[in-house]
Amino acid sequence: MKWITNLFKKPEEVVPVVEPEVKARISRKAKLSEKELATANKEPYIKVLDTQIDPKNPANGYFELDWNSYFIDELRKSGYNANTEEEIIDKWFKALCQNVIAEDDNNREIRIV
Repeated sequence: MKWITNLFKKPEEVVPVVEPEVKARISRKAKLSEKELATANKEPYIKVLDTQIDPKNPANGYFELDWNSYFIDELRKSGYNANTEEEIIDKWFKALCQNVIAEDDNNREIRIV
C-alpha cells in the first residue's frame, strides 16, 4: 500500500518501494565477497592476494592468487590445459610474465646490463 501513499507525496517525501524478495537478494549480494559475487554472476575472477619477495634476493618470491572455476573455464577455452587448476594457473601466469618481459624488451631501445 506504500505505492498509494507515495502517489500523493511530494517528490522529496516519496519512499521507494522494494519487494521483499528483491530486498533479500540485494542483502545477500551485499554480503558476498568479490569472488562470491563474480561466481554468483557466473563471471571469471582472478585476484592477487599476496606478494612475497625474498629481502636477500629480490629476484625470488611468489604471488598468491585466488580464482574461481569460471576463470579456469576461460583459460581452458584459450588453450591452457593441465591436470589440476593450479597447473593451469601456473601455465597462464608464466605466459603472462613472459609476455610482460617480451613487451618490455620490444619497447626498450637501450639495454643496460
